[in-house]
Amino acid sequence: MLTLKERAENYNKTFEGYSRPLQASDQWLWGVWIIGNNYSDKSRYYGEYPPGYLDRVMSLFPDIEDNEILHLFSGSLSESVKGIRFDINPELKPDIVGDAEKLSEFLSFSPRLIIADPPYSEEDTNHYGICMVNRNKVVQECAKVLKPGGFLVWLDQVIPMYRREELELVGTIVIRSTNHRVKMVFILQKVGFERTYELVELNE
Repeated sequence: MLTLKERAENYNKTFEGYSRPLQASDQWLWGVWIIGNNYSDKSRYYGEYPPGYLDRVMSLFPDIEDNEILHLFSGSLSESVKGIRFDINPELKPDIVGDAEKLSEFLSFSPRLIIADPPYSEEDTNHYGICMVNRNKVVQECAKVLKPGGFLVWLDQVIPMYRREELELVGTIVIRSTNHRVKMVFILQKVGFERTYELVELNE
């Protein structure tokens, strides 16, 4: 398993000269993503990912296979996107149709990476024609299905509640997106794994 430093290094290499570099220690990853007004790949679906967001996230997890990735609240994501798409709206033709608050009842596998972009407010849910999700329940379900050491990448305007015995917050990235809207990426890792640290030789 890659360390947080190695994940940040892969991101910085992938986006060298294009964006501000991410910073990382053995236990924490942080940074700022300024995502411009690039509408070339927009599907015009309300609330979809900011342009280039998914590419940036995926560059942090080059070691995770396509069939180990779950896109939660996948919305209008194309079937060509790497990973399995999960959404409550069957009209969007996700790979799995289901309620995120009952995620464990719908999955027959344990993902190593869950990328989640839930509705942020009641105003957002009005656009989707659904009720506001219970963030706490969804995060608990994510913790339940993730493999030990797996990651939950949660895009939101508030930090989700989680149980420390289940998940550990290991990174935050501020996103300034279109119309100067600010969001946060919260990276949580499932506990029950042994973290790898770099050994540093100290000179006497």
